[in-house]
Amino acid sequence: MNVKLLAPMFLVVAVALTTLAISMFLPAAIGLYFETGHTAEFLYSGLICLFSGALFWILGLLNRTPGLVTRQMFLITGGTWIIVPLFATVPLLMTTTGVTVTDAIFETVSGITTTGSTVLSNLNRMPQDILLWRSILQWLGGIGIICMAVAILPFLKVGGMRLFQTESSHWSDDNAPRAQRLVKAIIYIYIALTVLCAGVYGIGGMSPLDAVNNAMTTLSTGGYSTVDESFGNRGLFIQWTGVVFMLSGAVPFVMYVYLVTGKRMLAMSNTQVRALLLIVMGVALAMSAARFFDGEGNLLYVFTTSIFNVTSIVTTTGYVSADYTHWGSFCIGLMFFATFIGGCSGSTSGGVKIFRFQLYLILFREQLMRAVHPRLSSSLKYNGQVIGMEVITALTAYMFILMSSLGLLTLGLALTGLDLVTCLSGAATALMNVGPGLGDVIGPAGNFSSLSDPAKWLLCIGMLLGRLEFLAILILLTPSYWRG
Repeated sequence: MNVKLLAPMFLVVAVALTTLAISMFLPAAIGLYFETGHTAEFLYSGLICLFSGALFWILGLLNRTPGLVTRQMFLITGGTWIIVPLFATVPLLMTTTGVTVTDAIFETVSGITTTGSTVLSNLNRMPQDILLWRSILQWLGGIGIICMAVAILPFLKVGGMRLFQTESSHWSDDNAPRAQRLVKAIIYIYIALTVLCAGVYGIGGMSPLDAVNNAMTTLSTGGYSTVDESFGNRGLFIQWTGVVFMLSGAVPFVMYVYLVTGKRMLAMSNTQVRALLLIVMGVALAMSAARFFDGEGNLLYVFTTSIFNVTSIVTTTGYVSADYTHWGSFCIGLMFFATFIGGCSGSTSGGVKIFRFQLYLILFREQLMRAVHPRLSSSLKYNGQVIGMEVITALTAYMFILMSSLGLLTLGLALTGLDLVTCLSGAATALMNVGPGLGDVIGPAGNFSSLSDPAKWLLCIGMLLGRLEFLAILILLTPSYWRG
């Protein structure tokens, strides 16, 4: 293997591990304050990451060549998201009694991909430093996902993301400063929204540390909570705060950059945001009506819990404020299909993404028109941009890979002895990075701890595939990639 091909990935991994190491010092300080006895373990974990990051940096510098090629960008994307979770497991293995290697890797992959599925229970009695570390993982994963979606995936032409190509997505020496400015602006906005969310949670009655934890997992649409009940025992004010900031994390962060730089027309012209709000409101109203006419009481409570849980699933956050599997078959069906929707491109959300559904509707309408008028000639447009054949091909490939992965992952989980509902919803929630599934095992009232190790490994693969839009990982498995 040509080491020079790996050099850019080594440099990116070095930066990621250094960031990870610095992040470990905060739980170390919290552990010292609360006397959890884990301070040394977090410090040792941070030193391991720093030392490993230095080795990767030296390897990268020694083999560095000018410029980047597409093959290297695929390797940076896939390699970084595989290597970093392995190092993120170290604090869990060193501090949490009874956590196996498989469980630690599952928890960190779920955290960094902002999926939110968990194998840990008794969170109410979990040490504060462990809870904070889980939240930090999701927060870091969220900003990493945004930067990847804005600057890398359009360049790699993954899943129709070419539509969102900007100057920052053209990877060349000339455009590097523009990319850096955009990424810095997004990071500042991400931090500001997190601080604002934590402040509002604090006003709602959360303790300072609890507010910070939940703010990090809300903005990242990750869904790790600090208690087993998630948002079950939170008041209506806290739930509505969660709705606002989950949606804030699910919209394109480039839109915020446009807003703060005075380009309001560009920000307001994004059709994804309007579609996201309409979908959330429509599904929540349908669910509220079904529950209300089914005999549930207080209309405000019914609507609040409905819109909170719908927002959580649509934005792929994964919080729950009630066990919606008790709301009847219609509501369960709505939640299952909502699992696949996702937020907007360039957000922290997983899922298929709003823009793809909009493009599929445009293509469907075009097919209907051509069936009536075979000689019709028109150019397809989305948000003012012409939809080229390259984008249509990428959309078709994305849907084929998604459905194939869903089927194969469901069958793979079935081989571990799980029931069909658990297998299908588990595969869906992993690939879409949502968090909870359906049924008694991995539903809103359960978690993933009882699954076998093979099932957890399969779900880890599913989470990474879905988070990286499938192609960014699968391309690394093709012999032609390594021969080219």
